[in-house]
Amino acid sequence: MVRDATIPTCIRGAAACTSFPPWFEVPSPAAPGRRPEEPVMLLEMITVSMMLQAEPVIEPTPRVLVYTQTSGFRHSSIDAGVEAIKAIGGDGFDVEHTEDPTWFDRERLDPFDAVVFLNTTQDVLNDEQQVAFLEWYRDGGGWIGVHAAADTEYDWPWYGGLLGDAWFKSHPHVQTADVIVEDRHHPAMRHLPVIWTCEDEWYDYRTSPRGRVHVLARLDHDSYEGEQMEGDHPIAWCQVVDGGAAFYTGRGHTDESFAEPAFRQHLRQGILWVIADGWIEFVPEQGLEEAWRQTSGWSNVHDVVPNEADRSDFLSIAAGASKPAASSGVLVNHGEGHRGDLISKFEHGDAEVHVEFMVPEGSNSGVYLQGRYEIQVLDSHGKADPRHDDCGGVYQRWDESREPHGFEGRPPLSNMAMPPFQWQSYDIVFRAPRFDAEGNKIANARFERVVHNGTVIHEDVELSGPTRGAIGAEAPVGPLRLQGDHGSIAYRNVRVRPIGAEAAE
Repeated sequence: MVRDATIPTCIRGAAACTSFPPWFEVPSPAAPGRRPEEPVMLLEMITVSMMLQAEPVIEPTPRVLVYTQTSGFRHSSIDAGVEAIKAIGGDGFDVEHTEDPTWFDRERLDPFDAVVFLNTTQDVLNDEQQVAFLEWYRDGGGWIGVHAAADTEYDWPWYGGLLGDAWFKSHPHVQTADVIVEDRHHPAMRHLPVIWTCEDEWYDYRTSPRGRVHVLARLDHDSYEGEQMEGDHPIAWCQVVDGGAAFYTGRGHTDESFAEPAFRQHLRQGILWVIADGWIEFVPEQGLEEAWRQTSGWSNVHDVVPNEADRSDFLSIAAGASKPAASSGVLVNHGEGHRGDLISKFEHGDAEVHVEFMVPEGSNSGVYLQGRYEIQVLDSHGKADPRHDDCGGVYQRWDESREPHGFEGRPPLSNMAMPPFQWQSYDIVFRAPRFDAEGNKIANARFERVVHNGTVIHEDVELSGPTRGAIGAEAPVGPLRLQGDHGSIAYRNVRVRPIGAEAAE
């Protein structure tokens, strides 16, 4: 596939894609049950003395369908919106535009990675077309709604689910308002200030979607006139739901909105996030500090190899003339001196996490969900009876006030650890603890599933409290943490996909 230095161009099922500026990359993870793939050199014998290396496979550019059918009010900005989406696609995605609902059958939808409902209004699909769209979406498609997409398909409950049930109610006149950015680490929001002051037509919705979606931004009621929506007022949100990814922005009423660079970037990154099925990868091409708030002892390199003089350590291969910075993506902590943990700026609640790691001989690390709940990383290859503190173990809770102080550790169902200096993978489905309105915990965190090198090693493990050495008290959200203070360790392809409404609320 054609790569953009700052924008991902991945498609459903693609193995990799370029990163969001400057540290987000959002490819789909390796399918469950598969080990991370090692690079393979495909060689073909041409003569007795010559071999030819195959050319890299260029994956097709993702395709986006922009749909602008209207059965009610028609926005004069539709043409400007279509042209804007075509322009911002660049080499990140190709755009086709239609107002013809007959495009909504499986055969015609299948080539597309995402569909944008751009200022659609009222009923725009018949029953058969709705079924085709739903089936395509559940098969890994994605939906982006712009502005009046919330004034669409009121009698279709499934469509309402994409909206978080936040259908259009009313609006005041076009005016300037303050948008409060809640998630500054989502690709569609990270270029924006905390207070994004801009002009548009500000929709009131029949209900707030909060609690059903992940809210990216909300309106400040005191910053404009004519507000009729009581209480909470989200204006942009997203979710991974029912087999696909959905993104909605309430902006997009005027021609001027589609000419505004900040809104164009917001829309572009929202589309790309949907194309990537909601995955975000931490690949800091412009410095670790862009992704991580604590980086002591870590560096971003092209690759690592065994240090044959000391097999408890690595040798790093830096980017160079033949290995450009864009190919860097291995996070390594090794060598002499103080070593610390990597702690992400991004915080998550319910999430799917994919990480690949390499341990040298005798190494010890861990992956902490929310900075609090650890899956152990250790050189444990060949152990017949693994414990909670071996590779893949759910590391024990710790409480000085009770005996035994260490308790509730959970060994893996089987030892899937590979020998040192081989890349391994975890695929984790994590459910965050739940709290009531007063902040009291009402449900424990859980590892719903942990897969190590393609094999399930944990299912439905309840966590009554955090691992020893956790970051702070339990909370609805927290950072991803990679342990680095117990020996050399390397990570790559660190991917997080928030799932459910509690993902970052």
